[in-house]
Amino acid sequence: MSLTEEASRSIQGAWGLLRRDPAAPQAFNATPAGAWRSFAAAFVLLPLYLAYRSYAGPSPDTEQASPFARWSLIVLVYAISWTLWPLLAFYLTRAMGCGERFLGYVAAYNWSQLLTGPFVFGVGMAAKAGMEAEFASLVTFAALAAALFYEYLIARQMLAIPPARAALMVFATLVTVELLGGLSDLALQLSGAP
Repeated sequence: MSLTEEASRSIQGAWGLLRRDPAAPQAFNATPAGAWRSFAAAFVLLPLYLAYRSYAGPSPDTEQASPFARWSLIVLVYAISWTLWPLLAFYLTRAMGCGERFLGYVAAYNWSQLLTGPFVFGVGMAAKAGMEAEFASLVTFAALAAALFYEYLIARQMLAIPPARAALMVFATLVTVELLGGLSDLALQLSGAP
């Protein structure tokens, strides 16, 4: 099966997970090769992510950093986030006793980012463009909450784990992303310091 065919089948599976279709987990290539191929989603999303970050602009705390330092760090953190979470998930799934389902989970998680990424970025950009700051923050938070609920559904269905463990997986994802974001902001603050 070509990468394009696998991507198409996996995106259909990702929609199925969202609809809680019991057949959806079988749409993903749960082999080592399939898990590796699912990282192609990172390359597809990169231009959209960079456009989103460009539109959002630097935070007030990091605007002193040079554009080269800021964009280099944005791309580096993007790459790290795509590799760090699967590594942490490998150990979490082993600890939860569902390690045999890890490869399918990674494939589903990665391909599902082609649904959640455009949704969260699009809502964030639309909110920032046409709403007052407080309401835009609320709408963006709601979009993030929806994406996290979808990640919960992915963990429940792909790992066949109880709700509390699926919630723990989502919480660990959120902590990982926030930690990486905080560290990148700190690095940009230090690089822009006089």
